[in-house]
Amino acid sequence: MKRTFFIIMALLGILAAPLAAEERYILLTLSGSVNPISADYLVRGIEEAPKTGAGFVVIQIDTPGGMVNSMRDINKAIMTSDVPVVVYTYPKGAQAASAGAYIMLAAHVAVMAPGTEIGAMHPVGPSLDFLPRDERGDPAGPMEKKVLNMMVSYARSLAQERRRNVQWAEEAVKRAVTSTYLEAKRNNVIDLIADDMDDLMRQLHNRRVLVKGKPVVIRTASHAPLAIDMDWKQRFLNFFADPQIVLFLLLIAAAGIGFEIKNPGMIFPGVAGGVALFLFLMAARILPVNIAGIALILVAVALLVLELYIQSYGLLTIGGIAAFVFGSMILFDSPLTGGSIPMTTIIAMALILLGFIFIVVRAVVRVHKSQVTTGVEGLVGEEGTVLVAFDERGKGKVRVHGEIWDAASDQALAEGDEVVVAGVSGMLLAVKKK
Repeated sequence: MKRTFFIIMALLGILAAPLAAEERYILLTLSGSVNPISADYLVRGIEEAPKTGAGFVVIQIDTPGGMVNSMRDINKAIMTSDVPVVVYTYPKGAQAASAGAYIMLAAHVAVMAPGTEIGAMHPVGPSLDFLPRDERGDPAGPMEKKVLNMMVSYARSLAQERRRNVQWAEEAVKRAVTSTYLEAKRNNVIDLIADDMDDLMRQLHNRRVLVKGKPVVIRTASHAPLAIDMDWKQRFLNFFADPQIVLFLLLIAAAGIGFEIKNPGMIFPGVAGGVALFLFLMAARILPVNIAGIALILVAVALLVLELYIQSYGLLTIGGIAAFVFGSMILFDSPLTGGSIPMTTIIAMALILLGFIFIVVRAVVRVHKSQVTTGVEGLVGEEGTVLVAFDERGKGKVRVHGEIWDAASDQALAEGDEVVVAGVSGMLLAVKKK
């Protein structure tokens, strides 16, 4: 009898183990751009799920998109995951745009909150021009055709794998179609609409999905989320893994170091420029920076500074702005990786650079060119009074700025005459009668 009891208890323990594992899930968050740092965070979180005994993974996303290679890394982790991955566009008002929409298509269960949208998966890049069309209405350029067809095929493949609307996925890439949460559910783009996490858990309970071709039932009864957040290092790097931030850092580094070289001892510009350069180099290891873009931006700064010294009638300014705009456009321009800088940001940065050069730098240049007003040299042009009449050798004493100086003059000067300092030689002033 006792032996039978232990056998029954052992069997119950074996049966209860999977159920206990399925009562917890991994909770990850993608808020912001899709980049190598956020991709590494999500991939590691998905890979940790089986090790922690979690039954499934929930990824809350709110993203405008990002880099193609990083998005593909995330999708590979989802497609090869040993547990179901639920991608939830949350909170209300969030978006799953561009790369985010591809991640939604790859999910085992795609869910959206009310007030969210999905789509706009058309590839973008300053070097890509999709306006010229051939006779069939396709992009005329060979690179544009290559990039567009590749992304269309990828979207179709994800939709086919998850049995979602293939036609919608193709239109979202070709024509940047977007859908609301209701339209996405009606068109079989997503699986569920959930108001919040509690609602999501209720709808996920006992839902059957295919994981690596095998049916898996998601159980959420008495669920316990295991939230995995970015550590401080990932948050720090993720902030600087933004093309717009990197462009700003490059400008600060160029301006700060240039100021310190021109005016040694100012300290602050050199320190600010050095820190910005360090952060820029750190970000350049994360993002695919184009060396030609960096060179053009540095040339732009040099041309704008030269405009202050050389009268070019605006030609150097025009060249500097053109170099800056084109350099910024290609700084991260890679159709196969994504991550280009919006044109609005480039224009805003160009205006800031112009203002900085022609206000701050011009003021510094004027100070350097102005007459010295301190020290001994600053006495030239000052007025004074003769204290001791000048002798036959032309020597006497004068009071200037409340100080008594030895002075020389080729004019006959008597005590009380007003004089003007014409020059300084050591501790001797050359004066003339006012």
